[in-house]
Amino acid sequence: MREAEAWGKRVRRLVFNRQGTEAQVFFEEGFLYLRADAHARFAQGVGAERLQGFALLENGVELVFRDGSRLRLLYRLGRLRAYFS
Repeated sequence: MREAEAWGKRVRRLVFNRQGTEAQVFFEEGFLYLRADAHARFAQGVGAERLQGFALLENGVELVFRDGSRLRLLYRLGRLRAYFS
């Protein structure tokens, strides 16, 4: 099982700020805080050390892990969906 699949099964909720520059991904045991704006770009919290990068999208986030796998969390029809690649 790749890291994206393992983390995708533990996601509980995804929350954005109003500007779309910050996101929190809530897991069973904590949360991952993501920020990307003109002043800063960082991830901290549960699993941040396993990330190679991330992107804040219009309706979700994409997490890229060190093993090359990707986890895309999107809101579709009011529900949180996880897509792996």
